[in-house]
Amino acid sequence: MRKIDVIYQLAISVALLLLVGCAEDVDLQPVSTSHPELIGQGVNFNTSYADPFATRITYRHDGSFNEEEIMTIYRQYSNDFGQTFDADSAFRVYWLKTQYATGTTFALETNWLPKAGEIGYDPADKTTTPHTPEKHYNPQTEADSLTWDNGKTVRFRGWSRSNLDNCIPRSATEKNRYYPDYCIAEWVTVSGPTINVPLTLKHQGCRIGFIAKAGNELCKAEVCTDWHDYMWPDNADTNANDESAQEHGKTEAQAIAEANEVIAAYNRMCMPAGVDIAHSLLNTMTQQLYDPKKFDSNQPSTLPETDFSTIHNKTEADGIVKFGKKTPDQIRDEVQRPVFCSNDGRLYMVTIPYDMSNDATTKGETLKLPACTRFRLYLYDVNDGDKADTHDYEAQYHILRLSDVKKWNTNVSLFPEGLVLIPGNSYMFSVGYHYDHLTVTPADNFSWVHQDAENETGICGDETHTLESNLEPYKWWKDAIKNAIPKNINESFEPEFHITTRAEFLEFIDLVNGTNKVNGQNYKTSGLTQVLRPEKTYDKDHLAEKSDYRWYPSQYVVDGKIQRGHEADSVTHAAAIADGYIFYEHYHPANADQAAYSLEDYLRGPYSFFDEDLNRHFVVYLDNDLDFYDWLLTPIGNESVELGATGSHPFRGVFDGQNNTLKNVYFNGSYMFKHCFDAAIRNLNIETVHDFKLVHTAQAANNRTGYGAYIVGVSIKAPSSGNPIATTLLGSSYVVGCIYEGHATGAMVGEANNLYMYGNMMAAEGIPSGQGALLGRYASGASSFFAPQSSAKLTWGRFMANYYDTELSPGTTAVGGVADAYRPQEYIRGAHSYILKAKNDNLLSDEVDYEEKIKPNPLMVEGYYGLAPWKAMNYAIYQYNLVGAQVKDAHNCTGHFVNDNVGYAHTYPRLVSGAPTLPQDENWNVLEQNN
Repeated sequence: MRKIDVIYQLAISVALLLLVGCAEDVDLQPVSTSHPELIGQGVNFNTSYADPFATRITYRHDGSFNEEEIMTIYRQYSNDFGQTFDADSAFRVYWLKTQYATGTTFALETNWLPKAGEIGYDPADKTTTPHTPEKHYNPQTEADSLTWDNGKTVRFRGWSRSNLDNCIPRSATEKNRYYPDYCIAEWVTVSGPTINVPLTLKHQGCRIGFIAKAGNELCKAEVCTDWHDYMWPDNADTNANDESAQEHGKTEAQAIAEANEVIAAYNRMCMPAGVDIAHSLLNTMTQQLYDPKKFDSNQPSTLPETDFSTIHNKTEADGIVKFGKKTPDQIRDEVQRPVFCSNDGRLYMVTIPYDMSNDATTKGETLKLPACTRFRLYLYDVNDGDKADTHDYEAQYHILRLSDVKKWNTNVSLFPEGLVLIPGNSYMFSVGYHYDHLTVTPADNFSWVHQDAENETGICGDETHTLESNLEPYKWWKDAIKNAIPKNINESFEPEFHITTRAEFLEFIDLVNGTNKVNGQNYKTSGLTQVLRPEKTYDKDHLAEKSDYRWYPSQYVVDGKIQRGHEADSVTHAAAIADGYIFYEHYHPANADQAAYSLEDYLRGPYSFFDEDLNRHFVVYLDNDLDFYDWLLTPIGNESVELGATGSHPFRGVFDGQNNTLKNVYFNGSYMFKHCFDAAIRNLNIETVHDFKLVHTAQAANNRTGYGAYIVGVSIKAPSSGNPIATTLLGSSYVVGCIYEGHATGAMVGEANNLYMYGNMMAAEGIPSGQGALLGRYASGASSFFAPQSSAKLTWGRFMANYYDTELSPGTTAVGGVADAYRPQEYIRGAHSYILKAKNDNLLSDEVDYEEKIKPNPLMVEGYYGLAPWKAMNYAIYQYNLVGAQVKDAHNCTGHFVNDNVGYAHTYPRLVSGAPTLPQDENWNVLEQNN
């Protein structure tokens, strides 16, 4: 195919995709009973985003519609050959009359209204001015609408621009607030009026963005076009230092050659400035239209700044440039280049991703930034730290090199041939200081190496990363034990441990692992023995009291008695603390020989949060969100030997996040919990760009009796180089109400021998075809406990309302190596991402039998879901909690799933605080659904 045909082929492909997508959403056949009644009636539009920059973007900042957004709808009739006639087109300009909206579906005439005062085209009006014999324009009112009129073959085309509120610069210095995000939609009917017309908007530009890490604030970014920027690994300080022998760089000729390669690509990139609706292509603009004063230096004050909110009304005479109208030299010299704009604390550059020129060999060619491309990034000068006359930003900028980007968890270059500018793609990178060096991490979970080591500490320095003061080590742990000691015989010993700071979380890790640290220093776990004062006599009439005990060096104690001559060598409490001992009240339960009592002891570690004497698992609560700023942490339960063996340090308690979030966690080896026995992890959110897996191995005590693990109400948004929830679960285990979003290479659970799964969602790309998405495999010797039900009347089983996205990971099955044959009430494949993101029910009528009407049709099975998945997931959690309420030490899920948007959301369901309760909507019971 010639390059000149590429862009036209692209436009045709986009149109076909849109039509195919619409065919899945709406019946295109005429409504037999109401077809005539629709003639003359207003067209019922419904508009939504298809894929909001889903390929390279974070969870919610997707360029969603804002208040005052605009959308233009066109109607074009076609003849029998499919040709459209611009002369018979009608259009209306709509605006979104609502608060900031992140949903994907909005209805015209409800959320979108014709924008009064805008010029629209009315084919029936031949008298208004201005007009031509071909087109008739008419200023709109909010009463205007498009209508069905004659049942001809008709095409509806629409385009939109988001973030309009940032499009009006208040001064020449604020032009970078213009955010040119344009979308195009198309819909055709060959049968005349239908009840609903869905316009699925797709982004046409390509976006490159930066988001600031915690404690940093972005000011501006630029594509490096100065050859000096290509000389050195980092010239983020003074020009004088660029020539320093201490820095190793390229030759001048090499730097110039790299800069010229980038300039050649950058000069072909154009800033979007509207839509050529007839061809479904983006327009650009001249530099003079973008910055009028730049071209009239004699009288700049007399020229008004361009109002980008009305740029859709500009014409070629004003400086709008259409595809294929200018030579490559004119594109280079006259057309406006894309620039980074500030939007919601982020910096975005949106570019037309193809060659706009009329050159026969390059016209429509996909553009690409070479691998040597660099970006210059400025951070806000929040503390006037550089004392330089740079106003808002730090005088010292930083160079980010595209060539440094590595594939996630590898040392392989992500862009070895450069960054291809693909329509609808958004490449987002997270940047900012971490300690004394600048880190850059792609926000779609690739990993970049540390770079740009600086002498200064950077904005905020180490202030953001300083541990909270903790004057008394392990106070949270000691207080929990002391406060739980029973005051009378009727009370039980039930300590609750509460973690409120990062320092306490690190102490929690050290406690479980027995790594014996206090503020980085080892504390002592042996060397003292507690004995009674030797000068007193003790019998049934003279019982020992706490004050009668003394600590002695262990070498002076034999068979519980002080050696002769060392009676005066006791160690004072203060001296022992100074020497590195951690004292606490040790509770001893009653037994056949004595009543319960407590006595001072010192921490000997490790502490598994399980009491052998009481046979009780203790709960550790996370009371706050904690941000760990990418610190390298040690996994919890870091030893792998069998329970009871020397040196075994598993976690045996309950970790309850209370629906709080651990942010930017970075565990050595990627596991948060390395080894667990009879443990529970519940009600916890994880958000990080580092490789993350929740549990390596969980098993019943000694792998013989009891349960392996309860993993309940856990949300993970992170990359995972394996199984994000658990690699191995042995013993009776539950995974309930969990959701994973990110790039994973394995199933939610790797292997298990006795597992229950209720109400989970796996939204992972990267799982190889043929592997399992929910369970990787059955453990050796285990039966197929997830066998599908065959009865038409389903019962509540052990595998209900679990979902996974085969659009992200094609070819996967529920269980690795096992063909899917489950009923929708047991699980739903989720062949389309939009199904898993659905807010509303899409129920078929009761008379549509699943076995006879749906199951034989693969397309219907892929698109079938009955209940919106988040509702079914909540029902599964509700059923699980209902049973758990009748069980001692129940590990209930205290979160539920929500979907805040109408129709299909930009995001998968979110796990929020509050256990699901019985709703008024009786249709949430998946067992009672016929469809």
